[in-house]
Amino acid sequence: MKRHPLPIILIFSTLIFSHCSSGDEGVIDDPLVSLELELVDSLMVDELVPLRLQDYSKEVGLFILFDSKSKNPIFVDEKGEIIHRFNLSKEGPNGTGANGAFGYKFIDKERFVAQGAFSGYFIYDLQGNQIRKVANNAKELYRLSIYRNRTTFHPFVENGQDLMLGEEQNFFSNEDADYKKLGTAYYAKISGVYRYNLNSEENEILESYPELWEPRLNDRFVGPDFPFVALHDSKQKYALLPMVGNQVFVYEFREGKPILTKDIHLSHTLRPDLSPLHSTEFENSDSEYPKFNNILFSGEYLIASFSSKIPLSVITELRAKSEEYYRLPEFKEAQKKYVKTYHIVVKNGKQIGIIDNLSVNGELEFMDANGILYVNDNANPEEERDYNIFYKLKIKQ
Repeated sequence: MKRHPLPIILIFSTLIFSHCSSGDEGVIDDPLVSLELELVDSLMVDELVPLRLQDYSKEVGLFILFDSKSKNPIFVDEKGEIIHRFNLSKEGPNGTGANGAFGYKFIDKERFVAQGAFSGYFIYDLQGNQIRKVANNAKELYRLSIYRNRTTFHPFVENGQDLMLGEEQNFFSNEDADYKKLGTAYYAKISGVYRYNLNSEENEILESYPELWEPRLNDRFVGPDFPFVALHDSKQKYALLPMVGNQVFVYEFREGKPILTKDIHLSHTLRPDLSPLHSTEFENSDSEYPKFNNILFSGEYLIASFSSKIPLSVITELRAKSEEYYRLPEFKEAQKKYVKTYHIVVKNGKQIGIIDNLSVNGELEFMDANGILYVNDNANPEEERDYNIFYKLKIKQ
């Protein structure tokens, strides 16, 4: 009886198809997949006053924590042991001034920088001795934003020069930055991003709104909000995140110049494809649009964060009860119900998923070069305690 070769061909074809399908499934990525987090450790510090994690130096194995009460820095090691307590928020030759500082960051393995509150920048050695004071790179104060969970300056060393990348809202006067007159021309003229030479005090204003940013590209005015920047731990590149829209931009320093190298699209089910227009003719009412409020950039990862808002219908009801509706107990209840923070995760230049729940109580505050997320559970802990704790989480993949 003659055997028919067809079954062999079918089996062979099935094997080929199965192999290809398996391979294809392995490379299919879902940018909206919910990423799982694993609790790997914690940093526990024996201190009663709530602390914030500002920076970490792998070279010296130290964290800089910010004392929210005294506005002073505290150095702790990787075990959470307090190494140095500093008293820098004072007048005098070694202080930052009576108003204290907005934050502290390492510039290298031997020094750190304090951003004084309206008093310039101060460079210290790791024992807290002031090396020198540097003047503010903005001459006037037109507007001010203070963030609880982030710093706006990033010092680093390049070719022997002490430099700083950061955000500053006061390079342009209110008249110069009048968006009602400028319209979309605002994005080409105004910027809040800088690179400051701490040696020569030369200030370079960098672009805030790239030409590839969708609102600028399509000539749509979506508001005057300044973007966030985050310097990568390599000190060779940085990320720029406009508060509005769905893009984050990565720049690399090449021959001393920042060059735009990546335009990364961000997506989340709670973020509309297009940001709403912002009127240049009348005062804009409250918006439910979820603006970005933080960015972390270290190692392989970049994380962009945003928060949902209280619905306008609820705000309208609260306003009917009181002009100071934000003081009402109902407002605090609405915040708990509606306001929640979400995180979009990018790895090696591509969105790989989202984090809608941190799996522990607290607020995402820092990320190190190994991709470890540090969650601060000290401002509003679930249980009262006499110490500070920062949970260490790792993204499961």
